Amino acid sequence: MATHTKPLAVPDGAPGSELPALHNRYLQEPADHAPRPYLHPVRSLAGTVVSQARPADHPHHLGLSIAFSDINGTNFWGGSTYTPAGGSMLLDNHGVQRPHGWQSTSNTEFGDVSWISRSGEHLGAEQRRIEYLHHPAPATWSLSLFSVMVPAGDAERLEVSSSAVKGRAGAGYGGIFWRFPEPTGQPLVLSDAGSGADAAHGSLSRWLSISMDLGGAAVTVVLGQDPDRLLPWFIRTEGYLGAGPSVAWTQAAVVDHNNPLKLALHAVIHDGPVSTAAHALELLQQHPLLSNSPPDRTS
Repeated sequence: MATHTKPLAVPDGAPGSELPALHNRYLQEPADHAPRPYLHPVRSLAGTVVSQARPADHPHHLGLSIAFSDINGTNFWGGSTYTPAGGSMLLDNHGVQRPHGWQSTSNTEFGDVSWISRSGEHLGAEQRRIEYLHHPAPATWSLSLFSVMVPAGDAERLEVSSSAVKGRAGAGYGGIFWRFPEPTGQPLVLSDAGSGADAAHGSLSRWLSISMDLGGAAVTVVLGQDPDRLLPWFIRTEGYLGAGPSVAWTQAAVVDHNNPLKLALHAVIHDGPVSTAAHALELLQQHPLLSNSPPDRTS
C-alpha cells in the first residue's frame, strides 16, 4: 500500500519547523490503538509543539486525527470500549484506517481513507482534505481539515455512536479530535458559551479558544466550525487536554449514501496568549477560509 509520507512545510516564517503529512507511522501502532493516519507534531510558527501522540495517560490519542469509539460495533478510537453492562472494557474490536491515493500540493493534502473492521470488513469510504494556510496576523498560521464519509463494501448504513450515547455521562467524544500537550497551569478556555471548559463542553458554540503555557511559551489554538453544521464541543482539561466537535453527543448519527457524514474543523495557531473572546474571534474571522463568513454574534 502506497502512503504519502512527504513532510509539508508550514507557511513561510516558521523557523525550521515542518508539519508531517498524513503518513504511514500509524502502521507501527498496536491494534488496540485503532491505527490511523494523524498529524503530529503540529507546531506554531515559533516552533512550539501543540499536539501530542501516544501520551502515557491515553496512548491511543494520536495528535490531530479523526476517530470514533463505535461505528457499527467497531472501535476506531482505540483503548477501551464502554459497555452499558460492564463499563469500560478492553475488547478485541478495534478497526484501522488506511489512507490511499494520497496527493499533495504546496499547501494542500487530499486523498481517500478506508475504514476497516478488525475482521477485515470495509465499513466506510472517506475523502479527506487538509489545507495549510497563511494568516494575516503576526506569529499566526491557519489549518483546515475536511472529511466526507459514506458506507463501503456490504455496509448499507453506518451507525456512529459514542460512550455518552451508551450511558457514560459527558463522554460524547468522537469525530475530529485534537490531543494537546500537557500545559503548565490551567489553560484558558473561551467560547461563545462563556469562559471555562465547563461552559464550552457540550455547547454549540461556533468557536473554541484554548490558550496555554507549553514549556514557558504562550500559545493559543482557536478552533472553529462551519456555521451550517455545528456540533457540540467535547473538551477535557482535567487529566489531559483535548478537544473536538462531537458527532454523537446524545444520539447516534446514521450515515448512508444519501446522508454522508461531513466534518470540518478550522484552526488558527497563534504564538501568544488570547485572553478575550473578541481577540479569539478576530483571529478566527481572519482565517482565509472563514474571512468571508458573517460575524459571529456574541453577547
